[in-house]
Amino acid sequence: MKICSCGKIIEQGRVELGLPHCLACAKLINVQRVKGRMVYEHKTGGYIETMSPESYSANRKFFTRSGNKSILKQV
Repeated sequence: MKICSCGKIIEQGRVELGLPHCLACAKLINVQRVKGRMVYEHKTGGYIETMSPESYSANRKFFTRSGNKSILKQV
């Protein structure tokens, strides 16, 4: 059980993610949010990869597609 600087108990999900503030404090202060992206290793199942905002912005060029998004545009 972790306590926020305001004196409230930090929610369990936020503790598991390593976030230092309760939800009420996080909405009041300008805290950067955890980012994520969908990863498809197979055509039937995907998962969400969570990462820090710094890691997301440093690797964003590898996540977004460039060029045609559909094979139909090449026809």
